[in-house]
Amino acid sequence: MIRRFDKTSARFVLSIILLCAFSVLMFATYGAGTQSLFERAVTFYAFADNHAWLLVGLYVLRLLFFLPASFVIFLTGMICGPLLGEVVAVVGLTLGSSIEFLLVRRSVSSIFVRPSNAWLQKWSERISRTPFHSILLMRVCFVPFDAVNIVAAIARTPFRPFLFATVLGVIPTSLPIVVSGASINFDAWVSGGHLWPGEGAIHWTYLIFSVVLAALIALHARKQGFLQSGTQGDLHGLGSTSNDALSAKD
Repeated sequence: MIRRFDKTSARFVLSIILLCAFSVLMFATYGAGTQSLFERAVTFYAFADNHAWLLVGLYVLRLLFFLPASFVIFLTGMICGPLLGEVVAVVGLTLGSSIEFLLVRRSVSSIFVRPSNAWLQKWSERISRTPFHSILLMRVCFVPFDAVNIVAAIARTPFRPFLFATVLGVIPTSLPIVVSGASINFDAWVSGGHLWPGEGAIHWTYLIFSVVLAALIALHARKQGFLQSGTQGDLHGLGSTSNDALSAKD
């Protein structure tokens, strides 16, 4: 009972600290108004444009602030363009996923003996049988990035097949998001003075190409049988169960 109380208290304190840190970050970003926000954005864009490879570190820092991987990929495309942006995204995603995978696998090794959730147990068993193919399947089917890392870590996947499947899987799936980010002309957006980019700040060819490319990848995955025989339902179940997995300690 005492041990359980200590765990609950520690979680509560950690939640308060994270909430305070998030509040400070939001105030520092938005507290001075839209004009200050644009000034900070211009400063960051100018720095990142001259030091593009430092964006790789953003894929690791996003884990601390729970930023979606898709947001960072979009930002990479907007700053670096489609070609360099894709290279930076693949390197950053691979590095970030490896760190998250190893941290989660180490932290849950003494907690999980057998996953209690039905969806999680099913995919853990599937990954244990065919780790490379299962992780590649989830990457190509646009399963939430962090969900794949967490489920693979809980399933005690060997690092090498996880790494190779991640590299091969994020190359095609990150490209549409990078291209959609590259469709935004940041200079034209800032000069417009609006919170949202106007029509003149959008490269419509890039944007349409990114949508078509994402649709083609999804259709190809379905054609190959990736989303057949009930797999689609299994993949949708991962989005909600991966978050529950880490709260199953008690």
